[in-house]
Amino acid sequence: MRWNLILLAAGYSRRFGDRKLLAEINGTPLYRFSLDKIRKLSEKLGDTTILVVTSYPEIEAYCRKQSVTVIKNDGTDNTGIASSIQKAVKYLETQECALEGSRKADVFFTADQPGLDENEVWMFLNQYASQNKKIGTMECKNIWRSPNVFDACYRPELLQLSADKGGKAVMKQHAEDVFCFHTEKETQFLDIDTREDLLRISDKLFS
Repeated sequence: MRWNLILLAAGYSRRFGDRKLLAEINGTPLYRFSLDKIRKLSEKLGDTTILVVTSYPEIEAYCRKQSVTVIKNDGTDNTGIASSIQKAVKYLETQECALEGSRKADVFFTADQPGLDENEVWMFLNQYASQNKKIGTMECKNIWRSPNVFDACYRPELLQLSADKGGKAVMKQHAEDVFCFHTEKETQFLDIDTREDLLRISDKLFS
């Protein structure tokens, strides 16, 4: 299995009122929590590519120093989460044209979940790889959460997404092909939309 670990970090953060992903928790920028965990997952999984899709020059500069591939999605190109997904998929389609044989899985992470448990994600991806369904999600309290994984056969449908429609729109169309990894650890899915969320989640996860 070849894993493509994709961090979506190009949101405009309108509800937050500023560039959310640079806001700090205990001195660490928010996006770094997800990125650091993805890098640890990459070491465990083996055959991986890490991509970061971002509109932030600061995130781009940090990733390039860490030799992490960056895909820019800014200005008029950035029309919502669908455009970030599509840029990642198009990049992979171009880079993988010579790769044959291995099953390819595209795993999409958001950059505002600082409590994500990389050990549980690792178990989720390993279980996904061992069964026949081609879409996977972490599920808590009967709700599909993030990250989500798609076999490369779903790339044409991901390329048809628009505006703020993310991968769950494709998942709903193919619910019979979705593998759910159940977890009770709900705190890892807390995301940050407002400054109040930042303070509340910081206290809950890191106090």
